[in-house]
Amino acid sequence: MIILAADIGGTTCKLGVMDERLEILHKWEIPTNKEQDGRHILKNIHESFQKNAQIKNYSMDEVKGIGLGVPGPIDFDNGVVNGAINLNWAGKKNIREEYEQLSGKPVYVDNDANVASLGEKFKGAGQNAKDVVCITLGTGVGGGIISNNELVHGYNGSGGELGHFKVDFKERFLCNCGHRGCLETVASATGVVNLAYHYYEELRFSTIIEDDIESRTLQAKQVFDAAKEGDEFSLYIIRKVSNYIAYALSVISVMSNPEYIIIGGGVSKAGDFLIDHIEERFQEITFKPAVEGTKIVTAKLGNDAGIIGAAGLIKQYVK
Repeated sequence: MIILAADIGGTTCKLGVMDERLEILHKWEIPTNKEQDGRHILKNIHESFQKNAQIKNYSMDEVKGIGLGVPGPIDFDNGVVNGAINLNWAGKKNIREEYEQLSGKPVYVDNDANVASLGEKFKGAGQNAKDVVCITLGTGVGGGIISNNELVHGYNGSGGELGHFKVDFKERFLCNCGHRGCLETVASATGVVNLAYHYYEELRFSTIIEDDIESRTLQAKQVFDAAKEGDEFSLYIIRKVSNYIAYALSVISVMSNPEYIIIGGGVSKAGDFLIDHIEERFQEITFKPAVEGTKIVTAKLGNDAGIIGAAGLIKQYVK
């Protein structure tokens, strides 16, 4: 038996074929065709899987099911996405029903951040533990909460939307969700730059990145690189970022008590430097029994997390 999985993104769709142990047998990408309200996307994915089966000489009869990761809010029980702007999908769209009609196979659909979290739980830094939190620090902030092996979806699919956890109570920056003070505004790559611009104006520190600040060309990586070199202003910014993340994790920890907290996304490439700052503050402010045994680690799977997690949906829910 094999499992098919797709991590559907705004530019490309990452496709994979896995065995029941979630080992990748084949993986590839196809462009995401968003023309005509994205109506070709699912059909293109299905046809690519069929073509791969012919080339790699396996039968679609061997397929146990298809898991799909989608960049939008999902009604998990029904497989319905409620708008996916990056795919030109407006309003509610029943992805499960559409793809089951195409494939004749069981289909499960979840949010892309959730499936990436599930991938890290099964085959990555989560070591297949029952209780895992994954937080992805990229252009925005996403993630997922896995409790007793189950992804937390909540009443209407908004469970685990970690980027919209309010941490900045001075509400300095406007989030894409329309609110101010979300974790995404102070801990994403954009958030690091937000803080650098804000505190440079307020404090007027001398810093090796001041030319990039004044020309408004600063990138998060430059702040981390300067902090690693001992630049006081950049260190100040990284401590602020780490404090916000640690605060969010401290609250999540008393609610779900994860064994592993996994930090992923582009910002996580700062590695141990970032983890150490988060860990220090996390230990200081978190309820001690909730800290005991919890490990904060960096994600391992990179771009494969999404397809592995999407396949994990089939492993978990298709009996």
